[in-house]
Formats: sequence, structure tokens, C-alpha cells
Amino acid sequence: MPKRNESGATASVAIQLGRHAAGLDARRFGPETRDAVLRCVLDAIASGAAGLGQPGVTAARMVAPLLYGPGVAPLWFGGGTGSVGAAVLANSTATAALDLDDGYRMARGHPGAAVIPAALAMVSALPHISTDDFVAAVVAGYEVGVRLAAARSTYAPSGAWSGFAVVATVGRMLGVSADVIAQALAIAAQTAPALPVLAGIAGSDVKEGIPAGVVSGWSALQLAMAGFTGPTAVLDDAHLFDAQAALHNLGGTPLIGGTYFKAFGCCRHIHAPLEAVLHLQALHGLTADDISGIEVLTYRATFNLSNKPSPETLVEAQYSVPYCLALCLLRGADALVPLNPGQLNNAKVREMAGRIVVTHDPAIEPLFPGRSPARVIVTLRGGQRLESPLTDPRGDPDRPLSTAQLERKLRIATRDTLSPIVQQALLDGVSALRAGERGPLLAALS
Repeated sequence: MPKRNESGATASVAIQLGRHAAGLDARRFGPETRDAVLRCVLDAIASGAAGLGQPGVTAARMVAPLLYGPGVAPLWFGGGTGSVGAAVLANSTATAALDLDDGYRMARGHPGAAVIPAALAMVSALPHISTDDFVAAVVAGYEVGVRLAAARSTYAPSGAWSGFAVVATVGRMLGVSADVIAQALAIAAQTAPALPVLAGIAGSDVKEGIPAGVVSGWSALQLAMAGFTGPTAVLDDAHLFDAQAALHNLGGTPLIGGTYFKAFGCCRHIHAPLEAVLHLQALHGLTADDISGIEVLTYRATFNLSNKPSPETLVEAQYSVPYCLALCLLRGADALVPLNPGQLNNAKVREMAGRIVVTHDPAIEPLFPGRSPARVIVTLRGGQRLESPLTDPRGDPDRPLSTAQLERKLRIATRDTLSPIVQQALLDGVSALRAGERGPLLAALS
């Protein structure tokens, strides 16, 4: 039910979300919510560590302290530090770089690459913050970011709403008032990146603009804390946001439990086709040489990707159904954990990708975005056709990746960027965080 203020008028969406974020208390969370927080932390640092060697990440690490100043927050794994603003820019860039980061179905985007770098940067800056406050702040970020993403009247890439998630995360950790959070949400609504071109079509280091959204949210909160105001009514505008969607079951089971985790480093729209092909490969003992062609049947959002059979950049490869399927068949599933530049310009992969087509299936369309399934038809060289069942990707809450699988993901994804000693230190650090100690994880990140 909408909440009313003292005058009897319905409180704005911004103030209701602000009150909710400010009032979250980790002591009231069940063990499943705490476990979800730790899984999100584990997955985000695995994604961030895997992206360390990418040119865009190197550029962000170089520029972030120049833009936002020095400080004690670690720029993950490089030994450098910066202000909280610098750390969230650099570390969110790394986390989003290889499309390994978590996502949320109703948001149609990626909250973890915004929330986790912001929360961990604040832990470095606030030495006396409790683990309970950290957990509550992460939950607040997912709550507010996902709700406002889902409430938008039109789809927008994650950077358009990741600032909301950062406002809630950092606001809760700093203990600011609900009104300050509300003002910051309104400021972020007006200052978020516009992102006029779909990331899956354009392809660049900008991707979905998550780091740009993160720093817009950070700036919005700092402005609101200093007394700057925003147009809070913007979140009540029915042309822009659905208030019912934003506030549905507010105060119920925390949304963070609905997060999905990726088994492959590519756009989520590609995961179901990958799972379907791997299913047929295992069932029939297929090799890539047995296959003359593949048809992928899917929903329309998959066509928001460039789907180039011969991608020129790593980002373009992350947004190509044909290239990812061909690479998986020729090199194995771990070749996508993550994609790396050495896998581009491979003539055999490109040739096979050229024999893979993506087709819209009207029967699948109504299932999206609640699900993101696909089916594939594989034609063998002898002419036989093999059809997969309708397949959903692993990692959704109803097909979860186990903690052991997430730990393996960290080891595989960072095999070229971290030593086994540092990998184990990160896993031990997450375990220590479960016990209420944050020092081991911060040391590993540094």
C-alpha cells in the first residue's frame, strides 16, 4: 500500500524508497539474504579481477584518481588507491568489462557491477563500519536499483539506473536521512547517462555505461548531502516510471535473492543458446566437425545485439550469438570464462559462426523478460536435424549456480590475471566476511 505523510497525502516514490533504504537492518535478514549478499560479492570480485588486463580498465584506473582525487580505497589488485569516487569508477569498469557480472531479470540489467564496488569502496573509507551495515547497504542497492529499473516505462541500459543503486548503497552505509536519499535519487534521475545507442549494437568500452551511472549516483548523493535538491516528482511521473512496480511488496523479501549469476562471459541473451547447444553436444556426442549449421530460435531482444560472425573487438564478440556458439563448440565452454583477445581473428571460429543463424520465434516472445530461453536446431553434415528442448540459462534463481560453482568461476575467470595464492586469499576473504571480518578481503583486493 502507498504510504502517506503526516498531511495525509501519499508520500512520493522517492521518499518511500529513501525510507526503505535508510531503514534496512541486517539483523532482520534471514540467512538466505546474507548468503545472497556474499554470493554477489564473490561474483563481482571474480568479474572485476578477470577484467584487469583490458585496455578500457587500464584507462579507467589511470584516469579515476585524476578525476576524483587520492584516498585509501583500493583500485582492485593493482596496489593503487584513490578516493571512493575513484575506486567506484575504476572497479565498476573492471567488473563490467567482460560481461561476467551478475544480473537481474526484472531489471533487464546488471546491479552488481554498481553496488559491490561502491559498498567495498565505502568499507575502506569507513574503518568502523560494521559488517551488518555493509550487508544492509548491499541489499539497499539491489532493492532500489532493481525497482527503479523495472519501473521505467521503456528499457534502458544498466548505466541509466545504476546511479540509483549507488545512492541507496552509499546512503545506507553513511546513515543519511531518507530525505537526502530521495533528493539524491531525483538528482540521479536527471543526471544519469543518456546512452542513446544500444551497447549490443555499438560495441565499445562504454558498454552499458555502468561506471558512468555509478559516478553519477555518487555525485548525486554528495550533492544531496550538501543541500542540493532534485526534482523528486520525476519518480512519480507515470510517463516515466510505474509507481506500483517501484513499490511492489516494498518491505517484503529482499530482492537480492532474485539475482542471477553468469556461467559465461557474454550477453545474457546468448546463454540459453549456449546451454541448448551444449545439451545436444553431450546427448549425441557431437563435435564441431559433425555440424553443418545451427539455427537459434529466440526472442526479439536478442536482435539488440550485433551478432557479427566476425567480430573485430572483444566487446563485439561478447554481443555475438554466432561467434560465442562457434567458439564454445570449437574450444569448449571455459573459452567463454571469459572471452579474451586471443580468441578473435580465428578463421575456423569465424567460418563456423558464419553457418549459425538467429531467428525470431513468436512462441518464445511472451516468456521474456520473465525468462530468457531459447532452442536450437542443429543440422549435421549428413542432413540429420537435431532440435533441443526449450532451454533456460543456468544461474537464474530456479537453476542456481552453487557457491562451489561460483568459486570455480573465480578460479577459471582469473587464471590469466591472478596467482593461485591471490585467488585463495579472495575466497578466504569472502569466508571471513561471512564471519564478520572484512580485513582479509580488503587485503586481498589491495
